[in-house]
Amino acid sequence: MSMTAVLKDLSAFAFFGGIEPEALASVADLFEEGSYPAGTRVIEEGSRGNRLYIITAGQAEVRIRRDAPDDAGLENVLTTLGRGETFGEMELLDTQERSASVVAVEAATTLELTNRGLYEIFRRRPDIFRMIMMNLARDLSRRLRHADRQLASARLGQ
Repeated sequence: MSMTAVLKDLSAFAFFGGIEPEALASVADLFEEGSYPAGTRVIEEGSRGNRLYIITAGQAEVRIRRDAPDDAGLENVLTTLGRGETFGEMELLDTQERSASVVAVEAATTLELTNRGLYEIFRRRPDIFRMIMMNLARDLSRRLRHADRQLASARLGQ
């Protein structure tokens, strides 16, 4: 697949919403490709990281450790992510430990953007940086609304 086709394909992902493929080409060198076999823990809850992942193929589960002493070592699956979805974005915004683990449930490929890469986008192309930050804010807002609904449903079920 040509780079033009790849960039056009990427511009359909929510993370790149509103960014033309030609503009993406100007920062494409800042993204790294990743490949994770099924069963790989891509990120570990409680660890520190410095990158955001965009799934370009495959699926990954977001998992969180259970708190109950009897459940030591067990995890709850919060959601399954697929093509075009992101994880690790909180690491681009703060310096806290990872809030969950992410495990490839089938072979997954990713595009990855480090904190340094995001800063370089800001330096080179503030217009692209603004769109990425707006897209991240929209995605985090969508996830927060979903979490609110899940909490409300859980409380109603008690």
